[in-house]
Amino acid sequence: MPTPIKMPRLGESVAEGTIGSWLKQEGDMVEQDEALAEVITDKITAELPSPIAGRLAKILVKADETVAVGTDIALIEESADVSAAPPVPATPPPAVAAAASSASAATSAVEQVPVHAGDGARSVSPFADTGQRISPLARRLADEHGISLNQITGTGIGGRIRKEDILAYVASRSTQPQPSPAAVATAPTSPTPPPPAAPAVSQPPAAPKAAPAIAGEDEELVTPDRMRLAIAEHMVRTKRTAPHATTFMEVDMTNIARWLEKNKDAFRRKNGYGISYVPFVMKATCDGLRQFPTVNASWTPDNKILLKKRINLGLAVATETGLVVPTIYDADQYTIAGLAKQVNAVAQRARTNKLTLQDMQGSTFSVNNTGTFGTMFSTPLINQPHAGILSMEAVVKRPMVMDDDSIAIRHMMFLSFTFDHRILDGAGANGFLRAVRLKLQSYGPDIDVY
Repeated sequence: MPTPIKMPRLGESVAEGTIGSWLKQEGDMVEQDEALAEVITDKITAELPSPIAGRLAKILVKADETVAVGTDIALIEESADVSAAPPVPATPPPAVAAAASSASAATSAVEQVPVHAGDGARSVSPFADTGQRISPLARRLADEHGISLNQITGTGIGGRIRKEDILAYVASRSTQPQPSPAAVATAPTSPTPPPPAAPAVSQPPAAPKAAPAIAGEDEELVTPDRMRLAIAEHMVRTKRTAPHATTFMEVDMTNIARWLEKNKDAFRRKNGYGISYVPFVMKATCDGLRQFPTVNASWTPDNKILLKKRINLGLAVATETGLVVPTIYDADQYTIAGLAKQVNAVAQRARTNKLTLQDMQGSTFSVNNTGTFGTMFSTPLINQPHAGILSMEAVVKRPMVMDDDSIAIRHMMFLSFTFDHRILDGAGANGFLRAVRLKLQSYGPDIDVY
């Protein structure tokens, strides 16, 4: 009996993945934990290890195809003596017989959509005379944007409509003028609206098929890579999913800044890795999350709040190919020096494209360090399904009025906290941010980072 290999979930909010390439071919022998394929999402490009040793009997999802998490992508025979083709029952029911064919297996993650002008409704029959092949994610995107699939030309294998086709159409449609009613009428003599039975609310007037974008003489047309397109989709989805609100507070980082100026070189020589403001902010974030557990939570699809007992911090890392958010598990259990070690480790893996599946799963809250680029204020987008994201800005010297009305030069930093207004209101959000600020300002000139 072959063992199915499924598309893994490469991140907390990842719903699908793309097979970048197969590293093994049908009939090849594989060892346990040997790389089978390269999988690409908006979060990570990673090699998928084989969970068992055996022979790769069947590849169900071809390279460059995108399927939902949990979809069977390959079959592995645990014994080389077993035929790659699974035995067929003596009297299989029609549905089982159809599923046993290689053609059906190769398109197991594809829906059949009827090509009918007007209503854009799904076909429930697999025996439709005509149809378009579309991935589940592309179907969801089309539904969200109210796009009739008849307007889309698939660029995938066999004309399959991919999420990239939907995103490209949405981008081009935003630059097109809205068609007049006469332009979208299906018959000159019938200008009346669709019958009441048609889903008019979810189906806006169909726009004409967008012409390919053409660059001018002083322009260049760039086709985004898979990761950029996936990030674009994720950013749009997070804005649609959660009502975002952002609050700011200023923090006096003087004592931490002076400690770093005095000790960071010795710290690197002693430990073999550097230390910056980031682990201090992460440690303070953990204290704030313990005081305000609702910040370490998620809003569920059935309208409940799921509180997370563990504090697993996602750290936003900018790489040459895009933004990734690897996870530091149980961050509240580390000292500041321990957090510095973890920050250096995950950042190094991210920038050398060596993040693992474990690195990209299980985060409960995110910390962003836009200050490394010199920013003073930012309004980060929530990494779904988190309740919020904390962003630390640049630490700069400024004259400040002290408690005794004297003026002193201090190292100041703004913190910004974007939160999901379904879960948090201003009082809770600002209470959390205040707790982070007070922790950072509580350090004296002598800091024990161990």
